[in-house]
Amino acid sequence: MAKDPSMVIIRGRLAADPELRTVGAQATPVVNLRILSSGWEKDTAGQPVEVTPTSWNCEAWRGLAEHIAASLAKGSQVIVAARPKTDRFTAQDGTERWSTRYVIDDIGASLQRATVQITKTGGGRNGGQRQAASAPAQGYAGAM
Repeated sequence: MAKDPSMVIIRGRLAADPELRTVGAQATPVVNLRILSSGWEKDTAGQPVEVTPTSWNCEAWRGLAEHIAASLAKGSQVIVAARPKTDRFTAQDGTERWSTRYVIDDIGASLQRATVQITKTGGGRNGGQRQAASAPAQGYAGAM
C-alpha cells in the first residue's frame, strides 16, 4: 500500500510540555505533544462565541524530537506541517478501532505574539560549527 501523501498544517498552542522519550535498542528519540487549535465564530448577532478546540495528537522523531523538547513548552503557539498516521487496534471489548496521530515533518514558533532567536545545530556543511551571518557586500543596493 502506498504512503498517504496527505499533509496538514496545524496552528495552535501546546496543551502540555512535550514528552521526550527513547524507543528501541537504538534509543531513538521521539517526542509526543498535543496541540489545541480553535477558530472563532460569530452568532447571528455578530458576537463572538466560544468554539470547542480541536485536539491534535502529534509525534516527532530523532533530532527534530530533541529540538522540540529543548525549545517548546506548554502554551507555545506553533505552526506544524504533519502527515496523518492511522493505526488499527482491537479494544478490550473485541471491537476493532482506529487511532490517528500526526507525524511532524516541520514545526516552528508562531511569531504573531512572540519572538524567537534561532541557533543552528551541528550536522551542516560547516561540520557543526556555529557561524555568524556575514554582512552584505560593500555597495550592495538591495535590488537588481
